[in-house]
Amino acid sequence: MKEGSGGQLAMYCIIGIVVLAVIVVIAAVALALGTRKRYREGRMVKHMKLGNSILGTVGVILIAATVAVSVCMNVFANQLNNVFYVGAIGSDSVSTTEDDWRSLAKEIGQEGMTLMRNENNTLPLRNTKVNLIGYYAYNPYFSGGGSGRVSGGEDTVDVLSSLKSAGIEINPALVDAGVYEVKEPEPVQIGFHVSPLTVDEVPVDKFTGDASFESMKEYSDTAIVVLGRTGSEGADLTSYEQIDDANYLQLNDNEKAIMKKASETFDKVIVVINSANALEMGFLDEYDVDACVWAGLPGPYGFDALGKILTGEINPSGKLPDTWVADNDSAPASENYGTQVASNSETSHYVDYVEGIYVGYKWYETAYAEQAIITNTKTNETFDYGKDYDSLVSFPFGTGLSYTTFSQKITSISGETLDPKGSVSVDVEVTNTGDVAGKEVVQLYMSAPYTNYDKKNGVEKAAVQLIGYDKTDELTPGASQTLTIEVPVEDLASYDASHSNDNGTTGSYMLDAGEYTFSIRANAHESLDEKTASLNEQYFYSGDNQRTSDGQAASNQFDEASRGKYLSRNNGFANYADAMGSVVDTVNSTTNEDEPDAYDPSYDEGIDAMTKGVDYAVKGDLTLDDVKGLDYDDPRWDELIKQLTVEELKSLVEDSTYASPSLLSIGKDFRTVDSDGPMGISSMWTTSMNGIAYPCIPLLAATFNTDIATKFGEQMADQTQYYGTSGWYAPAMNNHRWAFSGRNFEYYSEDAVLAGTTASAQVKAAREGGLIVYIKHFALNDMESVRHENLHTYSNEQAIREIYLKPFEDCVKKGGATAVMASMNFIGDTYAGANESLLTEVLRNEWGFNGKVLTDMDQGGMAAGSNKAMRAGLDGWLTRWGISVRAKTDADIHYLQRSAHNTLYAMANGNLMPVKIANWQAYGTAIAAELGVLALLCIAAIVLRVRKPKDVSAKEVPAAK
Repeated sequence: MKEGSGGQLAMYCIIGIVVLAVIVVIAAVALALGTRKRYREGRMVKHMKLGNSILGTVGVILIAATVAVSVCMNVFANQLNNVFYVGAIGSDSVSTTEDDWRSLAKEIGQEGMTLMRNENNTLPLRNTKVNLIGYYAYNPYFSGGGSGRVSGGEDTVDVLSSLKSAGIEINPALVDAGVYEVKEPEPVQIGFHVSPLTVDEVPVDKFTGDASFESMKEYSDTAIVVLGRTGSEGADLTSYEQIDDANYLQLNDNEKAIMKKASETFDKVIVVINSANALEMGFLDEYDVDACVWAGLPGPYGFDALGKILTGEINPSGKLPDTWVADNDSAPASENYGTQVASNSETSHYVDYVEGIYVGYKWYETAYAEQAIITNTKTNETFDYGKDYDSLVSFPFGTGLSYTTFSQKITSISGETLDPKGSVSVDVEVTNTGDVAGKEVVQLYMSAPYTNYDKKNGVEKAAVQLIGYDKTDELTPGASQTLTIEVPVEDLASYDASHSNDNGTTGSYMLDAGEYTFSIRANAHESLDEKTASLNEQYFYSGDNQRTSDGQAASNQFDEASRGKYLSRNNGFANYADAMGSVVDTVNSTTNEDEPDAYDPSYDEGIDAMTKGVDYAVKGDLTLDDVKGLDYDDPRWDELIKQLTVEELKSLVEDSTYASPSLLSIGKDFRTVDSDGPMGISSMWTTSMNGIAYPCIPLLAATFNTDIATKFGEQMADQTQYYGTSGWYAPAMNNHRWAFSGRNFEYYSEDAVLAGTTASAQVKAAREGGLIVYIKHFALNDMESVRHENLHTYSNEQAIREIYLKPFEDCVKKGGATAVMASMNFIGDTYAGANESLLTEVLRNEWGFNGKVLTDMDQGGMAAGSNKAMRAGLDGWLTRWGISVRAKTDADIHYLQRSAHNTLYAMANGNLMPVKIANWQAYGTAIAAELGVLALLCIAAIVLRVRKPKDVSAKEVPAAK
């Protein structure tokens, strides 16, 4: 059994019970003896008023404590089950080991770390003696904060140990002179800890004596400068207070001074970026930096690759999952971000995605193609995206250098005419034309025709968009490999929100007639080779012509979320100022806040009457094991669900906080627990459930390697089985809409295809290993600020589907996900956890999802809308404070049974790992009873004190014999 902290808590409870019992006995004896003596001697009690006041106060406190214990046992029962987790019956017979887990963490670092710049072949190092500069060289960030936080430990590989193990000699003067202090790493742990957003670099005047730049130059002509930034759940980087007019993703004055001095002193300056968020990179040119490596936030083991990359032992093959720019205000999302309080509701907030589909490279490459000149309406900065592209975009999406060179050419493309129901297949030959063995990524992009129809009907097309990718094996010099990338033609479609369907609905995926260009690129900007194919006539995936991957044809579901104007590339984004100016400082409706549980009565109409013993609480012998592997629509599911009692139905919804309850009526006589942590399993409730941590998720995406993502998923299934957990609240696949999102370290990329392909490979492998995977946060949870404070997120249908829902869609359709975690924010004016359009129409009806939908942690009081949410498609609540769902009407029981079906389907198709929970109910009852007895003793003492004793002097005394 994998032990938890509940056993220790149980021991403390038992000690407390014994201590209280002793106190009760002492108090009772003292009261009895004192009363007896008082009556025998007929003494009046001194200090009557003061004593009674003290006893009364103590009595009230004890009564309050008794009530508090009783209430907590009822309200927080589910949370106490987690706190008193004694241990899990994990499995030691998993196919991978802790050594395998550490090896994969190192492999992600090896293939994800990215060589961004390498002027004059500065790397690999020729002189292995270096000056290592920067606070984060000696105290690096391993992760961000929140549920994805990772610490170091004794076996942690940090920057220092990585460089030393690679044979790099580091000038000791900076530590010896006290410029930098190497802090002792904390024990390895994964858990919820918020990271402070600070920059701790030292002033340049600390570099004196042997640690002066002049002295360091004598040691080596090479300097490696490490720059660190972190992120955190619950806070965006915009919350960092600007110091010296620098935001968190710019260099502060200390860093600028050090970079300037290093540039003036050393022949070679190499920068290592220890951050998952994209820094503003104009400083590389300003300070003549020779080489730059992005290391991300690599967890406790990923830094192992850094020294090997610097020395050339490993040839880097990572590609950036984001666009890195010189000024983050050049992204249109910068104008609508952060905390914005609605003027018509002080408890509501809003954010408008007026940029539409133009996020990341889709903005920069399209603005470049349109030769757009745009003025940011908030900062009044003007950007010429055509003329100044190279100075604006420091590193395009997909950039990544190697120590060798490669050629890529398209050798064939399947057909010159596209079939809307078919696929397009592109063969690419990759040849290593250099002198060093290495791997290369093939990135396949598509440019669709942007037609008059699109301009008239508001259909937007990015100049280029990634549609697929693959990675070669390690190729020796002169070796070649042909990779085939096949993409369904329906994946080339754009969403047209204006199309009128024959069934009366509006909106459809659509392919324009015309020429489609397929290009392989070194990055989003630089084409290497291209071929074309054409579509003879416009095609709508409408009605019976739905996409082959859909259960029903897509149509508009998010009209409520769209307001104002959205960016259009028409005439070089001529509507930019109008679109930005269309944002209003109000929310459209506060109904969800004002009446969270209000729903249309029609939901409850036409539902058959429910009879106990016939429709629920039926005596039967089906068990959860009997339906394992059955189709969702198999009739035996109905039989099983009918066996559940009302209390069991309720418990499945109410007892969902990192757990599932026992269900005796269907043979589930044990509880299970779920784990958190996108970078490895962890728990908010116990430190015993911490597995091996992996690097940050953008580093995984940067590998562009689905085999590695698959191994990640396989190992997560093994880790959870080993530690005895059944569900995993990950992966998280929200979008890097802007560089300042506090949680970008948990999310893959700015690109939906890269995110969806990587995540679905993880999910598929983890699911095949029996893990219940909760893909999150569904959806549009792309910033942390006020996410739980009634945040109304407004966007248009095309952007919602193509940018923000696409990774989730891939995880359902390709990954086979059976669980989803809804986000905290609102989509338009409806809470995501109670949004029928999202949870039922799109997720279940369009995509064909079967399984459980769980809320994110309820922090904004949305649990008050539990009945509405269940009717919208929600199945369980994640909450600190407990929840009570209604089960009074036939409709209530109907929706509880539907939720039970969804939840049990996910369970039946996973490996459920039983856990042991300490009998906290008995401990709590005993403590409450003892506190109650003490309170009664206080009351009894007061009563006896105020009663007058018999007057002994007045009693008759028998005559002496």
